[in-house]
Amino acid sequence: MEKRRNKLKAQRRATFLSGFFAILYYEFLWNLRKKKTIGLFLLIFAIATLELALPPILDYYQGVTLQPNPNVVFNFYDGISGIFLFLIAVATTMNTISGEFETGSITPLLTKPVSKNTVFVGKLTASLITLLAIYAFLTAYVTVGGYFIEGTQNNLQLVPLGLVGLTLATMVWASVVILLGTLSKSSLVAALGSFGVWIGITIAGGLLSGLLGQTAILFYAPGMGATGSTTGCGGEAGFGGGTSFSTGTDNLGYLLMQWVLNPDSTLNFCGVRFRGGSMAETFLSSSSTFADVALRALGVTAVYLAVLLVVSWYAFHRSQIIESA
Repeated sequence: MEKRRNKLKAQRRATFLSGFFAILYYEFLWNLRKKKTIGLFLLIFAIATLELALPPILDYYQGVTLQPNPNVVFNFYDGISGIFLFLIAVATTMNTISGEFETGSITPLLTKPVSKNTVFVGKLTASLITLLAIYAFLTAYVTVGGYFIEGTQNNLQLVPLGLVGLTLATMVWASVVILLGTLSKSSLVAALGSFGVWIGITIAGGLLSGLLGQTAILFYAPGMGATGSTTGCGGEAGFGGGTSFSTGTDNLGYLLMQWVLNPDSTLNFCGVRFRGGSMAETFLSSSSTFADVALRALGVTAVYLAVLLVVSWYAFHRSQIIESA
């Protein structure tokens, strides 16, 4: 009896793996046929080339001597966020679920000897691998280009950590797109609806920053989040000459890299309060170390991914039952 049970478990495991790899192959082939993945790589290549070549070209025409910059690759992870991450997420996942319903290919897909869970996990994994490949290509290109244009680069050992963080950050928006596509079964609704979510969060974040400063609400919102500064709110000097950057999910890759380099360094978050009519006063709202900020961003990212993907899985599970009924 025990041998039979073990044999059945082995057969189910083999069936899952064969179905999983079949879905991966199907998804990659789908993307290549629509030339979506190739278009993404070309877009990334063009943007990276512009980012690398434009500053030296402008310096040349302005008569400025080109100075070595050993932090091109490191700062790249701070600069790539916001609308760029969102557009990559939309282009990668807008057809992942909804495209199957729009083309009618969901019906023959359901007849394959694969479970509902296998289909969903396979499609999700294909999207994750695609994003990882895009950013790995972009990182390698920026690293090589930065070396030849700006000289030897620092902290390259942290690049894998930044790559993982950047991929997870993009997956937050990709999960929003997948959820809307699963619920609506429309790629157009998935794209436009997710853009509405992104622009709404961006506007709301800007309003909160203007009225309340870097309030704690922004710590737990997807996107750019609160802006932290290495100086005090009154302009006191801090380490690194007083830099500031976003601490939201979009900047997870850079935060993880800073966590390794400066775990105990402090980031200050400035609030705003109004006194005497329209007079605005800036004050120190809160302070956190890079370690705490990075862990918080990682936790918020994990929660959003878990909630959005579980709801997407449930909606896809129910849609399949309805379609096959």
